[in-house]
Amino acid sequence: MALFGDDQGKTEKPTPTRLDEVRNRGDSPLSRELVQGGVMMIAALMFWWCGDWLIESLADLMRHGLDVAKSDVEDIPTACREIVGSVLRIALPLAVLMGGLVAATVVLGYGQIGLRWSNEVIGFKLERVNPFTNWKRVFNVQAIVRLGFAVLKIVIIVAVLWLVLGDRLPALLQLHEQPFAAAAAEIGGLALTLLLWVGAVMSALAVIDLFWQRFHFEQRNMMSKQEVEDERKRADGDPAMKQRQRRARNELLRHRMMAAVPKADVVITNPTHYAIALRYDRKRDAAPTVVAKGADEVAKNIRELAREHGIPLMEDPPLARALFAAVKVGHTIPDKFYQAVAAVLSHVYRLKGRTA
Repeated sequence: MALFGDDQGKTEKPTPTRLDEVRNRGDSPLSRELVQGGVMMIAALMFWWCGDWLIESLADLMRHGLDVAKSDVEDIPTACREIVGSVLRIALPLAVLMGGLVAATVVLGYGQIGLRWSNEVIGFKLERVNPFTNWKRVFNVQAIVRLGFAVLKIVIIVAVLWLVLGDRLPALLQLHEQPFAAAAAEIGGLALTLLLWVGAVMSALAVIDLFWQRFHFEQRNMMSKQEVEDERKRADGDPAMKQRQRRARNELLRHRMMAAVPKADVVITNPTHYAIALRYDRKRDAAPTVVAKGADEVAKNIRELAREHGIPLMEDPPLARALFAAVKVGHTIPDKFYQAVAAVLSHVYRLKGRTA
């Protein structure tokens, strides 16, 4: 039984088409815990790599700032240059740190779901701010899980703070008595330790959350058998509609074929199972052309139509079967049938008093 929802009948896994549709609407299995935990670990590594650089830059800035304050800088351009120079002393290490964190956030976020553009997410919809239509978004499994993760994160952060800072609290209260460089190094070491511990625990939780997000994403997009069948019909076309179209197309071709029978020179028969209507106009055709053919009921209609219009019927079962199998309507006969068809046409021309 589904919690806060009715998923009865949703027994089929979502198809790739359904997954693309929901992702285009902005619904993706994104683990925010993975982003947060990963960014914390990257921040710890970045501080470990360039923390001394940043602390030395800050210390140099403060020393230089005091020197400037004690000097007699009276003109404004010189003061501005001194201020810009002071800012540039820490700009590079800060830019490296912030750039690494931004890059980590982008990679960890879009690396999970890919880069997609969704107008439905960006556009404003009134129902998004309507509490009566959004109650399912507030009271659902996803919200409960996120609340649980939030509480667990708070407990973990408090526990890590207690374990790391508990013994060092007296020393921290006396940092104001130490030189800036020593105090900054002490604070930086504590910050690095906290980031490493919190980031490691958060990364472990993120792995669990990642599997949960993917599992819940699949579950909330499960499909019924009817939905899968409807999607298949949309992709392949409705079989009943395709059959009707095929029947209509065949009926049109049959009418066109029957309309060409009165223009034929001869109809070669089986005599009952097959009928092949041939036309040969020496001014237009390079070789005799099959203008109509059919079997059984269609063959009977071709024969009746030929009799009505005075088209000769010639019985030649082997030739009729061979032409029916080898030549399509509207195509000329192959070379191997020239001699046999020429004999039939010569006989027809003699009956009509024409020159073969």
